[in-house]
Amino acid sequence: MVSDVPPTDRLAPTRLSWHVLSGHVLAEERWRRAEKIGLYPRPDGLRTPADEPDGIELVGTELHLRRNGDTSVHEITTLAAAREVALGSDDRDTRWAEELPIHDPPPTVPVDEPLAIDTEVAHWLGAWFELGDDVLRSLGEDDASTEASPPTLWPEHLDIAIEVLPEDQRGSYGLSPGDDGVPEPYAYVAVWYPDRVGGLDDPLWNGGSFPGALITARELAEVDDAAKHLLDWFRQRRDLLAASGA
Repeated sequence: MVSDVPPTDRLAPTRLSWHVLSGHVLAEERWRRAEKIGLYPRPDGLRTPADEPDGIELVGTELHLRRNGDTSVHEITTLAAAREVALGSDDRDTRWAEELPIHDPPPTVPVDEPLAIDTEVAHWLGAWFELGDDVLRSLGEDDASTEASPPTLWPEHLDIAIEVLPEDQRGSYGLSPGDDGVPEPYAYVAVWYPDRVGGLDDPLWNGGSFPGALITARELAEVDDAAKHLLDWFRQRRDLLAASGA
């Protein structure tokens, strides 16, 4: 499921295009309808919730727009064209996210420049996010995962994540397609309050640039069962955090 991880230089343009589209098209379309921004994975792409009467999906190099029971398909070219399809007007202002109570608005790009999407990379990214959805749902259903939130794909960082445990031990558990700090795809546990859990001296906490831990997609590709390995990896770190509050 996570084999054949794309090289970083090949993955980066598609990741950027999806990030821009998730924040400045899909999330804004949902915000205008429902005042919510959370997204969800689907094969080869991302989507707003399927149970909402209207919605939009990013499917590889296409946008699928659902309105009044009908779906129209539009090839992705530029951000300006995608916004016109999704928002119903030539709305070229992408500053909306900066005005919302969310952190780290998604990046902006020139609205008339072509958006680069590699179909093979898109297929891999879709599988990566679906792996995350499956594993994080299993993690959240554990009796030990108290106060777990549902898996959500957040447009700010283009990562799928849940939150687990009460406030003092709480952390975010997720999968990222890579970012400025870690260029390759990785799974992570980000500890909210490291000073409340007695520090993170255990070598399991290898986050480096953030308080927590990470494992890369390339490391997961080397094991026989990536989903089981990742679920066990999350559980081990959750249990350490839970024990810190005992």
